[in-house]
Amino acid sequence: MNRSTFITTTAALVCAGLLAGGAAAKDVAGSKDHPLVGRYTGSEIIDYKSEAFNEHRFIIAPVDFKTDGEAFTDGNSIKVEGKITDIRYNAPKDRSSLEIIHNYEESLKSKGFETVFSCANDTCVKDKSSPYRMSFAAGDGQINYRYGDGVRYLLAKASKPEGDTYAAVFLGDNKTGPLVHVIVADVKPMQSGQIAFVDAGAMAKSISASGHVALYGIQFDFDKADIKPESRPTLDEIAKFLKANSEVALVVTGHTDGKGGFDYNVDLSKRRAQAVAADLAQHYGISASRLTPFGAGMSAPIASNDDDAGRAKNRRVELVKR
Repeated sequence: MNRSTFITTTAALVCAGLLAGGAAAKDVAGSKDHPLVGRYTGSEIIDYKSEAFNEHRFIIAPVDFKTDGEAFTDGNSIKVEGKITDIRYNAPKDRSSLEIIHNYEESLKSKGFETVFSCANDTCVKDKSSPYRMSFAAGDGQINYRYGDGVRYLLAKASKPEGDTYAAVFLGDNKTGPLVHVIVADVKPMQSGQIAFVDAGAMAKSISASGHVALYGIQFDFDKADIKPESRPTLDEIAKFLKANSEVALVVTGHTDGKGGFDYNVDLSKRRAQAVAADLAQHYGISASRLTPFGAGMSAPIASNDDDAGRAKNRRVELVKR
């Protein structure tokens, strides 16, 4: 091995060695590094969240905050579904964000990742906006001061037979020390078929016995009140029940999980309930006077909101006998 090769190889090993797994004494309880990404040596986890299945938008181009605000579109980002791991670290105060991002680049490359997009400061934005607004892309809007002295961003992708992995690293510069925000999406299909189909007969039995029935077959796009086409079989059964029981009037109640703001979820659940009532009136001729839309938001959970399984149970439409 010649001297040049030795120096290059040694430098790569040093960079990779500065990114390693292993918990620090001050990590938040229950947290851990993503096995493919690791952490910069000496960093401590200050926030951690892992979801078995959700979606996330990753920035793939400079953002035009003047035009788009904090709305990230198909022009500047991609939406990925799968297992989402979200980790924030406080990095050592005596290390620069440039050194840290280079370590992540070297480490990810050694594990088969390819860079999709990277930027620093002004190259992260299209307009004259301050780069600190990239904190909103990281979900760090409430602590955007951590990006006040500069920002660096890296998105890398590893393609594997079992599914792709996207790893994003945001680095905020501040006098309090670098903030490292790692967001990883392990792409995989949703575990489907987990919600039982409720037909008109089962609706009648549940409403007769308890005064209400919970339905999971009515699906909506993420953060929207648009009814998805796969909801039609359940809507058909609601219409059958209502036509067979012409004396019954219902409160159509929308429920959300515990993620997001309270008022936002109340409004979202009400709009979803209104969409269901409107669909029943428009497509099946059900009198609007028999249907009262109501948004309960996150106020009536039937399971814990601390995990995906519980949140899935809480996202529902209930028919309540008036």
